[in-house]
Amino acid sequence: MNACVSDFARRQEEVFSLEQIGSIQEAAWLALYRYAFEKSPFYGEHLKAAGLSPHSPPSLADMGTLPMTDKDCLSERTSEFICVPDRQVVDVVTTSGSTGHPLVAVLTEADLNRLGYNEYLSFRCADLTAEDRVLLAVTLDRCFMAGMAYFLGLRTLGASVIRVGASLPAMHLETIQRLKPTAVVGVPSFLRLVAQRASESGFDLVGSSVRKLVCIGEPVRTTSMELNKIGRDLEACWGAKVFSTYGSTELATSLCECRAGLGNHIHPELLYLETVDEQGNPTAPGEEGELVATTFRMEAMPLIRYRTGDYARLISEPCPCGRLTQRISPILGRKNHKLKVKGATLFPSTLQVVLEACPELASYVILVRNESDLSDHIEIKVCWNAGCGEHTARLLRDRLQAEAKVVPTISEASAEEIESLQMPEGARKRRFFVDLRTKARE
Repeated sequence: MNACVSDFARRQEEVFSLEQIGSIQEAAWLALYRYAFEKSPFYGEHLKAAGLSPHSPPSLADMGTLPMTDKDCLSERTSEFICVPDRQVVDVVTTSGSTGHPLVAVLTEADLNRLGYNEYLSFRCADLTAEDRVLLAVTLDRCFMAGMAYFLGLRTLGASVIRVGASLPAMHLETIQRLKPTAVVGVPSFLRLVAQRASESGFDLVGSSVRKLVCIGEPVRTTSMELNKIGRDLEACWGAKVFSTYGSTELATSLCECRAGLGNHIHPELLYLETVDEQGNPTAPGEEGELVATTFRMEAMPLIRYRTGDYARLISEPCPCGRLTQRISPILGRKNHKLKVKGATLFPSTLQVVLEACPELASYVILVRNESDLSDHIEIKVCWNAGCGEHTARLLRDRLQAEAKVVPTISEASAEEIESLQMPEGARKRRFFVDLRTKARE
């Protein structure tokens, strides 16, 4: 498939024409189809059962006729997806398990090079160059792909890397003061904590060297593309431009937005995305749906029409940055997180938009339990800022009813209780939604 970073052309996506994008993806698809048919025990069986032949690949335009796979299938039959012998595997990673049992993925040396190339392209979207000095506030251990991917991408870019990881905020502030990074890669809630510690200690973050924040793992934009509360807070507290990302361990891919902030750019030589409805039918252009991914140039575990469980919109209009590559909107929600309330459905992100816009809230977590076969019970545990109380709770309840069309239970909790729900022992990601339902809903 690919042997080293130099095999990638490092082409300038910002000048790709639509014809070039189509040609690149068609060639990548044909190579993937033949490779998966020959090397993957799963896809050899899966595609043959659908009446397909390794000698007659469908065109990219006919992708929608191929059968799909999902997380359950990948989890149950992981070894059958692997296309290489064990001796070629150089790294093993796992997902965070935020929507169930963690998935395992393996990577070859070629896959690590692809991973670095993907991040090289993503960091270019965020206007990073070889002149940047980047503080990595994410871990490289615990079988975590993201930290390693960002490190490889920054090295491919030629930027300097400061690997502080998810350590104490004081260490980050000291590092910023001494080593003067121009950009930081980190989780938004942690970057906000660093800003709080800076304010308490009199450290001037706005006047520091940091000018860009690449935010991972948590949303910093609403579904309408505007910065949400934490995104606005970060830009104000750091005096830096915030960039959002979308990432997936299974896809060994992440997508970053450009300075325009109008969606995360897809890298066409590495990834092909579709959106489908709950029945698996293609959605109309620009309509929300579940992201279905096909990965190009993956050696160990390529995926064809993989249902990610993430809902978003595909954006095809040209971007002000000049790129004609497709983009995805902020994630609307995850399939397993969809809520049923008295016959209507919504994602927790709908509630989060209202909660994030409430200045009286210090922290919160959304809990959902079974109420009946037709409805879920939603409870929001909140910790108020000083001086707020029952009157504020009534106002929040009214806002939720007006904007999200639901009236959840609102209960007060300590900051410590909410923190323990957001970051349970062993968690790798902060969660603002906790699903306590006893069975998954279709």
